[in-house]
Amino acid sequence: MLKIALVVSMLFQLGAAVFAITLIRRTRYNISWVLISAGLVLMAIRRLFDFSTLFWESNLFQREEINAWIGVLISVFIFAGVIFIRKIFNLQDQVEKLRQESEQNVLSAIINTEEIERQAFARELHDGLGPVLSSIKMILSAINTETLTPFNREIIKKAFNASNNSVTALKEIANNLSPHLLKNYGLEKAIETLARQLFSPTGIKFVLNLNFDENRLSKEMEISCYRIVSELINNSIKHANPSVVNLEINETDRFLTIKYNDNGCGFDNFQIDKNSKIPGMGFSNIISRTKSLNGMYYIQTSPGNGFSVEFYFPLK
Repeated sequence: MLKIALVVSMLFQLGAAVFAITLIRRTRYNISWVLISAGLVLMAIRRLFDFSTLFWESNLFQREEINAWIGVLISVFIFAGVIFIRKIFNLQDQVEKLRQESEQNVLSAIINTEEIERQAFARELHDGLGPVLSSIKMILSAINTETLTPFNREIIKKAFNASNNSVTALKEIANNLSPHLLKNYGLEKAIETLARQLFSPTGIKFVLNLNFDENRLSKEMEISCYRIVSELINNSIKHANPSVVNLEINETDRFLTIKYNDNGCGFDNFQIDKNSKIPGMGFSNIISRTKSLNGMYYIQTSPGNGFSVEFYFPLK
């Protein structure tokens, strides 16, 4: 049995050595793999010495010192190979870092392009369609309704109200596309105004706690945080049916943290963990913006138990 075991082990070691040698070119002659392959070859040779003592009265080689020195070389080659193999892991780390940076740069470019298009579209609406609707409103207001029949007077009144509502709606659309408050007054004022506009008609209690230095925030972070908060509030109003919503934005030495929660209907958290998408809720946009800022997020929710999310964005 010992002879059979030695034969099998020798064949295994020879096979491993041959296979390792064939892979040297694929590693582009990486020194760690060359050393490990050499160690495997020497292990196979050393096993051949042990194998020879069972079938011949004397070793294939007369000097026992050779066997001992081979053992020493095996130890040296394997140890050196393991030391040098760190370069492979360092290279993998560098590749992963480059991949993450590339993904972050692509996301940032997409988001910046989207913001530029939003601003251009908002500008066209405000400067193009805005004056037209204002002119219609002024013309209608200048009509002397005293000379009109009651029926026509009512039509003019409805047309004036419609034009007035159109101007208001246009301003809201343009502001959502490119919030002027964010540009002129900063993130804190923009969030306060956004929350007041969205929550005032709903009856939902909104608790806001802001404590951060806007001077430490980049323009990209301001825009992304505003869009994230806007998306979260819209999701709560449209889908969650909550009675209370809490938003807290704080700053530490290293991170800007956003904590948001509502006591609404909640949903299955597995949907986000699996594919980062919730039908009709646009959470994929939130995740994309978080990744573009190299941020992290943590979600707690389940059906009937509300929704809570925390974001951590590194500050430079």
